[in-house]
Amino acid sequence: MKDRSLILKMTLLLACVGMVLLLPYVSMAKETPKLLSCTTYSVGSTGYATSMGLMEAIKKNEGIKVKVVPAGTDKSKILPLKKGMMQLSLFTGAGQYYALMGLGDFADKNWGPQPLRLVYACPEGSIAGMMVRKDSGIKTLADLKGKKVAMIPASPACKALHEGYLAFAGLGLDDVEVVPVSSWGAAWKSVIDGSTDTAHCLVASSKAVELAASPHGIHWLPAPPEDKEGWARLNKFCPYLRPYKATKGAGVSPEDPAQIASYYYGLVCYPDLDEEVVYKLTKGIWNGYDIYSAMHPSLKLWTRKGALETDRFLSPYHPGAVKFFKEAGVWTPAHEKRQAELLAQEKERVKNFK
Repeated sequence: MKDRSLILKMTLLLACVGMVLLLPYVSMAKETPKLLSCTTYSVGSTGYATSMGLMEAIKKNEGIKVKVVPAGTDKSKILPLKKGMMQLSLFTGAGQYYALMGLGDFADKNWGPQPLRLVYACPEGSIAGMMVRKDSGIKTLADLKGKKVAMIPASPACKALHEGYLAFAGLGLDDVEVVPVSSWGAAWKSVIDGSTDTAHCLVASSKAVELAASPHGIHWLPAPPEDKEGWARLNKFCPYLRPYKATKGAGVSPEDPAQIASYYYGLVCYPDLDEEVVYKLTKGIWNGYDIYSAMHPSLKLWTRKGALETDRFLSPYHPGAVKFFKEAGVWTPAHEKRQAELLAQEKERVKNFK
């Protein structure tokens, strides 16, 4: 019996020693992961290039490598985050709007309003409009009547953008021929190869540049800011759009600008992403402008000032990002007020979702 008692005591002692020895490793497990994943838009898109630039800044400044994973639709960008398989997604204001509001494909009972949180944002991260071949004879949005319009069935943002621009000219989907495509990349390619007449595209997109360099050339269908009624109709579908005079990009210049629109881009996550991780991600981008701004024309718009223009944003910032902004001394009472408003609106949407 004494032997057994001694063995038991020795076993308990060794277990305690083992637990003490394991403490450093337990602590290490809580450290910031060295590899994260971020869903984004198709390869060759402005969104993909933007993601690569931001993640390069995070890697160089914070030592966190973020793998960029292209996805074709809004749902496919968010699903890996929802399931906990990935952590981040780069989303336009268009895509965020439908996810946040629980509209379109997100109106399904298994989805509903999504509690997305900003890690970093840019109020004019997207400068875009409806592109056509320059030699197509299509000069205005009204000229799209009877023409072929690319449409991604699983993207409520795509549907709303195209409906909005058609509405600007007093047209609807019944006035055009809708051509289903699989992704934004496929939509732009369809205009280049002539299987559709138009698709919404960013002026800095590689596909827009490709069309501009082709024998057909590129033309951006104008949405003049002075047409208040047209913009009112457009904003019913796309409240996140603002008039914008583009002077840089495919087929445009200061001498030949395009009257199109801007809307914000946001790097988003879910609320449960670790606060310290988000803190470092935000810090890495905040201190990384010199790293990423030269990597793509659109990244020059991702400024510190823009990140805090919260009146343009739809999502509240993640607590980790707020923590960094407060430490940097740039988070004001106005930001706190806007943050509280966005959180209250989200709570109300979730409560009323049916």
